[in-house]
Amino acid sequence: MKTKTGFTPYDIEKLAPAEKMGLLATVNHEGLPHITFINSLMPVGENVLTLGQFIIGNSKWFIQNNPKISFFMLSPLEKKMWTGKALWTHKKSSGPELETYKNMDIQRYNAYFPINLVHYFDLVETSQPMNLPIFNMLIATLLTKYAKSSAKTGITDKILTPYAHTLFSSLVTMKFICFVKEDGFPCLIPFIQCMNSDSRRIVFYPNALKDYKNNLAPGMDMAVFCLKANLESVLVRGKFLGYKRFRGVKLGIIDINWVYNSMAPNAGQIYPGIKLEPVVNF
Repeated sequence: MKTKTGFTPYDIEKLAPAEKMGLLATVNHEGLPHITFINSLMPVGENVLTLGQFIIGNSKWFIQNNPKISFFMLSPLEKKMWTGKALWTHKKSSGPELETYKNMDIQRYNAYFPINLVHYFDLVETSQPMNLPIFNMLIATLLTKYAKSSAKTGITDKILTPYAHTLFSSLVTMKFICFVKEDGFPCLIPFIQCMNSDSRRIVFYPNALKDYKNNLAPGMDMAVFCLKANLESVLVRGKFLGYKRFRGVKLGIIDINWVYNSMAPNAGQIYPGIKLEPVVNF
C-alpha cells in the first residue's frame, strides 16, 4: 500500500462532506485496541485531521491518554477509502473548525447532540485514495462462510447476544479488525470476511489481508467491529489463535473474550457482565 505524509487538496475536498464513513482506532488504558464509528473525522489541512465531539465516549478519553490513533474514511460518492495514522495534539471549544461542523446540514438543526468540541491530530501518514477490494473480499467471505461451521469451539455457554450473532453472521455488514503494532499505533483494516463460527469465535479467510498477515502473531489481542448500513454496531475483542484448516480452507481464528455495545446513547460493556451497584449517594 502506497502512503504519503500529507493530505492533498483532492483528499480534503472528497472527505469534507458529512455523508461519509469514518472509523477511529485507539488504544485503551490497558494497551488494547478499540474501534469507534465517528463520521465527523475530516482533514482540514495538509497535515491536520479533526473530529467533532458531540458525545463523550471512551475513545475521547483514550486519545488523551495515548495520542496514537489510526483512521479509516470511506467516501460513498467516490467509492474510495483512505487509511492512515495520526497523533492527537489538543482540543478546542471554539474556532473555525467548530463553526464548519456546526454549519453542516446534518448538524445545523441538531438541538440534542450538537458538536461542541473539536479534537485535533497531526497526520503521520495516510494512504493514497484506494478502491475497496470488493472482488477479493467477496471471495474471502464466501470461503469463510463455507468453512466456518467446522471451526466451532464446541462450548455451549454463549458470549454473543442473539443480536450480535446476527450482525456477525450477515454477509452485508461491514467489519473491521484492529491490533496494536510494535510501534504502538493501532492498525485498522476493513475486513468484510470476518464471520462468527459460533457465539465465542470469529474466523476469517486471511488471503485478503495481504501484507498485514505478517503482523499477526498467535496470542495477540484483536478487536473486531461490525457495522450495518443503518449504523447498528457491536465491538468485540479476543485473542488471535493463529491459522488452521477447516474443510480444506485456511482460516484465522479469534476467540472472543469481551463484547461492547458501541451504539449511543447507552454504550457499554456487555461481556463479561458488570455487576450493578446501587446508588447510595446523591
